[in-house]
Amino acid sequence: MVNESGVTWRHAAGVGVVVLLVCYGLLRWTTAQGHGLPHMSWFILVTLVLLSVAVLAAGWEVRDYLHGTSMRPPSPQKARRALVAAQAAVLAGAMFAGWFGAFALIELGRLDASSALGGMIQAIVLCAGSIGAVVVGLVVQGWCRIPKDKDDDDAPGGGTLRA
Repeated sequence: MVNESGVTWRHAAGVGVVVLLVCYGLLRWTTAQGHGLPHMSWFILVTLVLLSVAVLAAGWEVRDYLHGTSMRPPSPQKARRALVAAQAAVLAGAMFAGWFGAFALIELGRLDASSALGGMIQAIVLCAGSIGAVVVGLVVQGWCRIPKDKDDDDAPGGGTLRA
């Protein structure tokens, strides 16, 4: 599923769209049955921001070393953790963006209710925070990419070695 370029914005967009469609359908069905919408909290935004800061901090040491500003190499475990955290931030951010996007669309359809505008604005802000986590994850994943050496030889014949 993930190729050598890692998790891409296309993966994130695909996950976000699928989650948006599924959650929109479920939220629409539950509200049609007379149930209320789940409660959203601003605490989620704080969590997304802290997650993004932690991913940035994890990837910064790898970035410094690969850009030559640090002579101390990060341990392979730290570099691997930074990469995995970045990829997790991309996918989790995409899922949250889909969920909050669906929530905003449901609230958009019921703007005649007094509480719908506040809920829609909150869902849009949380969706934007989720997209921010996706962007941070993609940036940090790029920082963790090891540049190809110019003197590395390709496999003979331009392909992979076969036994």
